[in-house]
Amino acid sequence: MRETPPWHRSTRQPRAAVKFEFYERPDSENMILAALAMEKYHWLRPHLELVPLKARSVLWEPGQAIEFVYFPTSGVVSFISVMRDGVTVGVGMTGREGFIGTPVILGARESPALRAIVQMDGRFFRIGSHLLWQILPQTPQLEQMLRHYVHAYATQVAQSAACNCLHQVPERLARWLAMTRDRTESDLLPITQEFLAQMLGCRRSSVTSAIGGLQKAGVIRPGHGQVRILDRKQLEKQACECYGIIKNAFRSDLDRRTHGSS
Repeated sequence: MRETPPWHRSTRQPRAAVKFEFYERPDSENMILAALAMEKYHWLRPHLELVPLKARSVLWEPGQAIEFVYFPTSGVVSFISVMRDGVTVGVGMTGREGFIGTPVILGARESPALRAIVQMDGRFFRIGSHLLWQILPQTPQLEQMLRHYVHAYATQVAQSAACNCLHQVPERLARWLAMTRDRTESDLLPITQEFLAQMLGCRRSSVTSAIGGLQKAGVIRPGHGQVRILDRKQLEKQACECYGIIKNAFRSDLDRRTHGSS
């Protein structure tokens, strides 16, 4: 016999109100799960497995079945469009503000023409895609938040596609570094120039030149397999307009999640 969720049996007592400041919140917690009412979270928690994932771990390849949906508590996952000749370009990323598995929420069983790869080490809650589908009808608050996030994520992908076509490598590099810094909340990014070239869909020499420009301006200091951000505000100013558009989309999602969910 199916267990009746606890919020159907008793008066709901929501968790203490927390103001979410995306990009500035200091503690490590997935923001979607943190926004759930306490009793809903406790009901969901036994279905979640906490797993550590290392950089370069591939969560799925284009056209592959999506077995799990992930909720990062730390780390960053990038989504990469892969061409037949092996050329790649990054079209989005997710940190602890969201989840990995948007196609599942839209009813798809397989990934689109994207590779999901861990960009930076982290810890992730994961749940089987099929199990999540069974649970969602019993957790309308969670389903609503996931769908709101899908909208923000779609804005990111669309804007990134436009950015890759219309803006120059230095602006795109600044945007990518700023977005990564927002999600890691660290000025030291363990990222190589080769990986940045894959994300930006350009030659490594173009990335090297763009990094040199930012270094000369005192914005970053590159090192072996890493980039240190020296001036976050200037980095954001060096980025194209797409950075602000994407940032605002996620801020709006977090605002709805914090003040509009019940």
